[in-house]
Amino acid sequence: MPLPDFLADLFRNYRPETIDLEKHCRMVIKTVLARGTWEQVLWLFDYYGPERVREIFLQDYYGLRTLPEPTRSLWELVFVENPLPEAGDPAGRWRCRRLVPPFGEREIGGG
Repeated sequence: MPLPDFLADLFRNYRPETIDLEKHCRMVIKTVLARGTWEQVLWLFDYYGPERVREIFLQDYYGLRTLPEPTRSLWELVFVENPLPEAGDPAGRWRCRRLVPPFGEREIGGG
């Protein structure tokens, strides 16, 4: 499904007609969470559902953290039960940001 016209302003660095809502869902969700208006955020939750939006946010929150700090702080209140340590905590700065599955759940050999 193509990107709706009312979201095109958020994707000025892209050709909106080339963005597919399913194929590029991570980019669309994170962009709307970071820069969208209230109406665009409501559309996001209606289209993708709260669980999918939460899943994408938490992958960023516990992963590489590509969302801006103010965005992360806002949506942390909505989606995160046990927030990570504050940025002022020196140990928090050096913590591992990627979740690694337990040893028994890892795929071996890849492919």
